[in-house]
Amino acid sequence: MSTSTRVRTQLSRAKRPERVAGPLLVLGGVAFFAGGAIHPNDSGKGSKVSQLHDMMVDSMWYPSHALLLAAMACFATAILAFRRRGGLGSGMATVTSVVSVIAVVATIGMTLHLFAALGAGGIAGGAKTFLYHVQTWNETIVDSLWGLGIATLAVAGGLTRTLGNPITLALGLVGGLAYALASATIAFTDRFDALFPLASLIGIWAVVACVMMPPRKARSGGAASAPDIGRAGTSN
Repeated sequence: MSTSTRVRTQLSRAKRPERVAGPLLVLGGVAFFAGGAIHPNDSGKGSKVSQLHDMMVDSMWYPSHALLLAAMACFATAILAFRRRGGLGSGMATVTSVVSVIAVVATIGMTLHLFAALGAGGIAGGAKTFLYHVQTWNETIVDSLWGLGIATLAVAGGLTRTLGNPITLALGLVGGLAYALASATIAFTDRFDALFPLASLIGIWAVVACVMMPPRKARSGGAASAPDIGRAGTSN
């Protein structure tokens, strides 16, 4: 093998999906945890429009949402890379395919969410502007779907042992459901706002699941397949 061919082979191997899925999942988890920790809180007083305005003009709006955007982007890229690594089994492959689409859409949604603060002046008087409605439906639908997607991925990954295990899946399940419910209702009621801190479990799950991600096992004709979701209960 020539030197140039050997170099190209090494570079190709370095770019394999499984090489980037884990690190990106960790970065996404850390960024999500940090972004949630510094996210501004509203006063809990007045209308929902006023509460949103209070958060938008807070100095921590941009730092927190920049971190959350980075988290969403890392999660989306990691899930896409994880899907491409192969050997997942049909059930897990389907889950990652669907969740990867949701993750990409959520990244776009978080970009809009980040720059929504530019229109804070328009809702200063309590008016429900077009921007407010976009913000509302972005959180209610897109963020909620992302939370449900992460919860589903955690369960599927844990049961098949391709991303965590049956014990660690609880972190992603609880965190994802908490984020989904809090996001779906935040524009209408304060009742479930307390669930947002619980959503930080998503970040913890991402790090733990990455650490427990099994390496691909080479075999003739490709990577070894992980147990499918329907057969997870009989796997070792």
